[in-house]
Amino acid sequence: MTTPFRDTLRFARGWIRPASDLRTRTLTLSPGRGAAGPAATSHPGPAAEGGRAGDRGPATGLLLEPGGGDGPRPGWVVLHGITRPGPHHPALLHFAGALASTGVRVLIPEIPEWRRMDLAPRRAQEIIGLAVDRLASDPETAPGGVVLLGFSFGSAQALYHLADRAARGEPAPVRGVAGWGGYADLGRTVHFQFTGEHGWGDDRYRATPDPYGRWVVGANILPLVPGLTGSRPVAEALRRLAIRSSDLQMPGSSPSFDSVKLQLRVGLPRPLRPLFDLFAPRSGRIPPRDEAAEMTRRLVEAAQTHIPLLDPLPLIAQVPVPVRLLHARSDQLIPFTETLAAARMLEGRTPGLESRILGLFSHSGGSAGGGMGDRIRGSVSFLGALRSVFELSGAPTPKTG
Repeated sequence: MTTPFRDTLRFARGWIRPASDLRTRTLTLSPGRGAAGPAATSHPGPAAEGGRAGDRGPATGLLLEPGGGDGPRPGWVVLHGITRPGPHHPALLHFAGALASTGVRVLIPEIPEWRRMDLAPRRAQEIIGLAVDRLASDPETAPGGVVLLGFSFGSAQALYHLADRAARGEPAPVRGVAGWGGYADLGRTVHFQFTGEHGWGDDRYRATPDPYGRWVVGANILPLVPGLTGSRPVAEALRRLAIRSSDLQMPGSSPSFDSVKLQLRVGLPRPLRPLFDLFAPRSGRIPPRDEAAEMTRRLVEAAQTHIPLLDPLPLIAQVPVPVRLLHARSDQLIPFTETLAAARMLEGRTPGLESRILGLFSHSGGSAGGGMGDRIRGSVSFLGALRSVFELSGAPTPKTG
């Protein structure tokens, strides 16, 4: 019989020495009962999501599972973030492989829009539903529901998915949900992405933000802002920057992108160049605070009007399963204080809630660093957080009728 402690040790072993007997295959995700699609979502919003229409062909997912036949195994659905490699992101595959080495089946659904830097939350909700239903109904998956884990932008989308389906009377076959590096409030997050400023209570913090986050936001929302309907060339330039950063697996703050910014800037009409400069100044420079604050306000208002699911946590009434929230203190894409805020927002809205701020494994490409003592303490904290997440596998089976 497995336990959270044993699973944690197996994960650590699989992280250090990847298992050689894992099987990997692609699954087709076909529509099934309860899948949350654009027509079924409680807050669908207008048809335009700020991204491209994309194709609506069959969704697919990458399945990792241990070799051998030991009967049905627990299932986990893991969401990739807004990244070009999608399910094949090296760090995500490393994580999923270590997770599968604990004896579980791991399904990473591909969300093509996210690989194109389109946020597209309605389409994401549809694919999340397809993945959850597909894995939970598979006879090789242990009964009782799967665990759903979302990274970065996918964290809030995972939480909303369960809340929305429960509100519609169609609970998802999920026994627990975890979010890693997510956000609670779109406005605060975009403000951080411009200025590096964030806070919690009376404490104020400042970091150097990775501009990748605001490039993605600008690519999706700028053309929806009143008075900026002619800004699509800037939005597309920001998309190209984000794609380049993701393709190279390099933080957007790297000076290596200055030459790319210059080329993109020269290709824009002169009246649009100051707008581009606000989102993509030379490396080492922070956009002017007043201009950034005004742009943040306009972006958030446009998102609330056209793509309300970009800010999903305020829409959540109840998450019917236990929740685990994790965040790296050193995160440069989304500040760790957003997970503290998310935990506060979800208090009393879930049957079990734990949140932890970690010193290691930021999803923005690094760790907190520090000396050996800091790294040891960070590793111990990380393993403790993993144990908490593995408790979700043994959470009571949610009611599905």
